[in-house]
Amino acid sequence: MSVPGIGFPGPWRLRSGAEEYELLVMRAVTALDERECVPAEHITWQLDHWLTSARRPLLEMYEALGGILPWNVSSLDRARLDARVRDRLVQALERRELVALRVQRRAAAWAWPEPALPPPRPEPEVIPLARPPVEVFTLFPDPARQAEALRQAAAAGVPFCEECEKQKQRAAA
Repeated sequence: MSVPGIGFPGPWRLRSGAEEYELLVMRAVTALDERECVPAEHITWQLDHWLTSARRPLLEMYEALGGILPWNVSSLDRARLDARVRDRLVQALERRELVALRVQRRAAAWAWPEPALPPPRPEPEVIPLARPPVEVFTLFPDPARQAEALRQAAAAGVPFCEECEKQKQRAAA
């Protein structure tokens, strides 16, 4: 797919890692300090990456430099067109028809401000509940206490063993 003629004279902003560059057609710029310009070799090195990630601005630069883009480019012809666009942009950078300036990155449009945190709610007062002390269960209780409990139960007439009760009933009968 090709891009029809747009006629956009620039400047174009392209990003490369942490850097952002603004590319300008030299005839559109009146005075420019040479120290502000990024070396052509540095921008030439980025062109292959930009042809895949930011193709439209490069095609616009190609047209702004006088190139004519064909309509309905097939996928087979696209590689040839990209090579032609790249060669023309390299030539324009070396001849200083196209210059690149390093610029500050813009704040991203998707960056939202940090939400204001509501004031912390006061902690409710903790009222301790009065509980009876919990006895720790032991596997073998105190034998003295156990013997005393059994004596009291025997005095009250509580049967301890079902077999013993059956023998007492047979003996009584």
